[in-house]
Amino acid sequence: MPTVDYRLLHNIAEFEDLTNLEILIWGLNPRDAAPSNFLHALAYNDSAVLGAFVSDKLIGLSVAFPAKYPRGLWSHMTGVHPDYQSQDIGHQLKLHQQAWALERGYRTIHWTFDPMQRGNAHFNIRKLGATAQIYHPNYYGDMQDEINLGLPSDRLEASWDIRKPSKKIPQNLDYPQDAFLLHFDHQLCTQPLNTDFDQQFLEIPFKISDLKRNNLDLALNWQHSVRQILQDAFSQGYRISDFVIESGRCWYVLTPPVSWYMYVVECRDSSLYTGITNNLDRRIDQHNRGKGAAYTASRRPVSLRAVWRLTDQGSALRAEAAFKRKTRQEKWAHIHDQRDFLDGTFVKSD
Repeated sequence: MPTVDYRLLHNIAEFEDLTNLEILIWGLNPRDAAPSNFLHALAYNDSAVLGAFVSDKLIGLSVAFPAKYPRGLWSHMTGVHPDYQSQDIGHQLKLHQQAWALERGYRTIHWTFDPMQRGNAHFNIRKLGATAQIYHPNYYGDMQDEINLGLPSDRLEASWDIRKPSKKIPQNLDYPQDAFLLHFDHQLCTQPLNTDFDQQFLEIPFKISDLKRNNLDLALNWQHSVRQILQDAFSQGYRISDFVIESGRCWYVLTPPVSWYMYVVECRDSSLYTGITNNLDRRIDQHNRGKGAAYTASRRPVSLRAVWRLTDQGSALRAEAAFKRKTRQEKWAHIHDQRDFLDGTFVKSD
């Protein structure tokens, strides 16, 4: 394998090369490619316009710019020349993008990818460790390039927490058929979400390009089913956490939402302590072993007095801050009356 150099692009000639490479990789109409003057403007305004070079020849690209997410970066495109694919160059481009973002204080990188493309799903979800919880129907409108022609440009939005190393978690070898929300067995088979399962699965075509060529109606129906199921699952707090390839089939792994809790404990001196957790039993045990918080460590044992369930950590943090501003009398009133608090649902009182 030749030596590959990864670096930021700076001059118009390099931006012109990037535009030409973009057209080549995706088979684009030139009018749909990012022009060199636009790329120059992005680079000038502290965006990550990265290239992979072999002997000064541009063979890979990655373009990202600041986004609306708090300290987030939006990765618009990453691609590799067809002659150099499957050589880990795309992965290295993402790692250089990650390093660039971390140096500037970013926490996450977001981008979109085609949910029907096995290779993209494997790379983004399994290899990089990104997750997905947003589905964009026909995100780019009708596209006429070689890869996207024939289907609406539906996209999943990947979210990559770049502060956490990608973990190669061993994949579960038990995939019960009744846990598949969508699978193909001579025809498309669907079933509703079932909260009894810790994980549920959604199969996509093993090679969507072949399916579009041989049976476009089935490809369209399959994409429509993927869209409906994922939009419903995401609306209920599920997220895509992994991707599996096995025995000529492939599927997404969906995990249910993790509840967060705001809790109130009464300490040995009758004072109240408010905290949040996503594992209530473990947290109370930590308090009683002196490892929960400095405040409770000297006031053990503690007794659980109230719990509110919230949908996410952010909501729990906001509820905690607001509850701590209450007077002791107001806190006890909420506990005794078993009232919901902000976005939290009251679930327990002792």
